[in-house]
Amino acid sequence: MAEEEGGGGRGRVGLEIFAQVQDMLAQEKLTHSEAFRRISEATGRLPGTVAANYYRIARMQGLTRTRSGGPGRPRGRRAAVASGDVGTALARATQALDELASALRRQEQEITRLRQENEKFDEIRRLARRVAK
Repeated sequence: MAEEEGGGGRGRVGLEIFAQVQDMLAQEKLTHSEAFRRISEATGRLPGTVAANYYRIARMQGLTRTRSGGPGRPRGRRAAVASGDVGTALARATQALDELASALRRQEQEITRLRQENEKFDEIRRLARRVAK
């Protein structure tokens, strides 16, 4: 294949991105996210695509930790449950829904009051028209 003969081939982009990120991290002391953003802007690729390429190569080279599910700090949903964040979020959501229900009840009461008031004004208008005739 022409691409392979020219020294390219599958994974070439990932290797280039990996090298660029490593250079930026070493020379400019950037965070990974900032390096991904800069490469994204320079190449027109999405930052997530840049990151995916980088981490794919990093995993192949054994430079990243894998999630083993073993001991340590839980991640994702397990972390939220373990830290009580889900309970807190649920309590906040319940409180927000209670406040919304209360606001809706007050609004319904106000609408009822305004309808009654509107009926009174309609009666006054009818009486005013009779008097004006």
